[in-house]
Amino acid sequence: MRLGFGIANPKLLSGLFKVKDSYNVDAIAQLVGTAAIRDQNYKNTCAQKVKVSRAKLTVDLRKLDFTIRDSHGNFVLATPTSPAEDIYLSLKERGILVRYFNHPGLTDKLRITVGNDEQNQLLIATLETILNK
Repeated sequence: MRLGFGIANPKLLSGLFKVKDSYNVDAIAQLVGTAAIRDQNYKNTCAQKVKVSRAKLTVDLRKLDFTIRDSHGNFVLATPTSPAEDIYLSLKERGILVRYFNHPGLTDKLRITVGNDEQNQLLIATLETILNK
């Protein structure tokens, strides 16, 4: 289940209402979303885990000669020295999914979601294998 919401200037929101989907958020999503918003301790704990994991993942990727842009989200945008598409395909063959965008300005980059420690370690170990071939 996904739930999104926005807080903005009323003038901006009036423009967004013109293009929004005809369906509003259903009652179940509203209840779950409300509970999630109220549980700030859980949200803060999860956000802190992501920050710590993202910092370690960034260090580990840089050790593999990836260029990493500063990130404040749950992913990093990584530029490898080898072709990004080749790395993407090699990871995919091994069941590790990252994002590769065949779009101008992004063809040399991978979008890597920050996982838990075990997932990140598996990614790094697999990248070491791929890059050392």
